[in-house]
Amino acid sequence: MKIGERLLVLREYSATNIEEAIVAAVRAERDGAAALVCAPIVSPTVEKLLSIPVATIIPRDSLVRAIEVAARKIE
Repeated sequence: MKIGERLLVLREYSATNIEEAIVAAVRAERDGAAALVCAPIVSPTVEKLLSIPVATIIPRDSLVRAIEVAARKIE
């Protein structure tokens, strides 16, 4: 991804529960991440552990789309 004149390399660290998310966040920092984007449920804990910036993402639009798809499948 390119922001202005800077090229950013994005890497995904998947997790299926809070414990895995915390471990993935620590692993990302150890791998050299400059910042982390994570879910609100884990961000307060991760911010206390990491020395890099943490941004919280709230997936409103994708959540609404998922609910709409599920509703269509029910009908």
